[in-house]
Amino acid sequence: MATKRRATAALAWLLLAGLLTTAPEATAAAPAPAAEGGTGPVDVRAYWTPQRMRAAVPVDRSADVAVAGRRPAAGAARARAVVAPRSTGKLFFSDGASDYVCSGAAVNTPERNVVLTAGHCVNSGATRGLLGCRPGRYFTRFLFVPGYAAGARPYGAWAGVTALAQPDWVNQCGNFSHDQAVLTVAPLGGRQLVDVVGGNAVAWGYPPREDGVRVIGWPAEAPYDGEHAQQCAGPTTASPGTGDAQMSCPLNGGASGGPWFLGMVSPDVGYIWAVTSRRTTEGPALLLAWPLDRTILTLLAAVRPARATATAGAPAAARPRGRGPLSVAALPAVTGRGQPYRLRLRARAGTRVVVQARRSATARWRRLTVVRMPASGVVDLSRASGPAGPVWFRLKQGKRVGKKAKVVVRACPLPVDRRAAVVAATGCSSPTA
Repeated sequence: MATKRRATAALAWLLLAGLLTTAPEATAAAPAPAAEGGTGPVDVRAYWTPQRMRAAVPVDRSADVAVAGRRPAAGAARARAVVAPRSTGKLFFSDGASDYVCSGAAVNTPERNVVLTAGHCVNSGATRGLLGCRPGRYFTRFLFVPGYAAGARPYGAWAGVTALAQPDWVNQCGNFSHDQAVLTVAPLGGRQLVDVVGGNAVAWGYPPREDGVRVIGWPAEAPYDGEHAQQCAGPTTASPGTGDAQMSCPLNGGASGGPWFLGMVSPDVGYIWAVTSRRTTEGPALLLAWPLDRTILTLLAAVRPARATATAGAPAAARPRGRGPLSVAALPAVTGRGQPYRLRLRARAGTRVVVQARRSATARWRRLTVVRMPASGVVDLSRASGPAGPVWFRLKQGKRVGKKAKVVVRACPLPVDRRAAVVAATGCSSPTA
């Protein structure tokens, strides 16, 4: 980060804001998702020996960002060591020459294998050249260690498979409003990440000013050592002139990518509405993060594998005669307001089934649609969730009725600003513990 001149005293701290993330300059343009390029999960885990993990440094440790955040005076910003929520962790990665650290958190997706972090923890970001901005370069050898503490890996070490940063971070110089990224990780011991540590929700459209925010990270510059999770908690305000959310907090390099929780549904998972992006280097010790917007949904969708589709082929083997299956399952069974979910229908091939729903355990069933079952005997129906609360579904064939399935639609956290237009602009996915 180039040295900045002082402006007015009121804005000096902002003009001297330092990245938690000044990464090595990009040398190649590769804005597409970055697979591990021949380095499989076993190789990645083998690479990250305890010695390499201890030696890895914050991605912003470079000569032009040598000024650390000012230590808080009495009564000023403070952090405390905590036992980290098991869904949060330390992220290790490499640029091929050096090893680095950030922070991150597992998020709940249908694949149950995604980590949310900062864009600069995945991609170096666009750099300015003679012909304009050069796209950033993706890092490699990602390893996510949830609950990391003094070298311990209480919930395993999860090797990265595919990394994807926000396109505006990759292609536009200094676009910190989209300093976010996602990383898929390989299964470990036959289980997905979220099945082991839980998955957080993402919450978007919230204003920068909120109350009761909780920030988790693994800062690795003095006075911290990166071996233990640290937490700041309190209100956030809007950063003057930038649109960022800011919090009084002294965390430094290594905390980048750590989650900002708007609320918790259990000790281990909650609603993430921002991730740590940068910090001030003079004046009050502040962390800055841009609240997530709806582009986070596009990013999460882009990192998912292509959906399998049914293809025509040889006729299906004849099924034994009989009544056959008649069931419906909700995927997932808990979702957030405005989030899609699927109903998986199972019934005998060639038959017609009526899909029914009701919103209370005593209400009358109403018909949603009629479906003719294909040769596979399985149909997925996509639906958008409505108001918060439970919804029951069932299948019916003549007088025969299948077992019920229930979807619970969670209400998103309410913003501090309760005006109707502000609340209507917010949305969230669903966490799972």
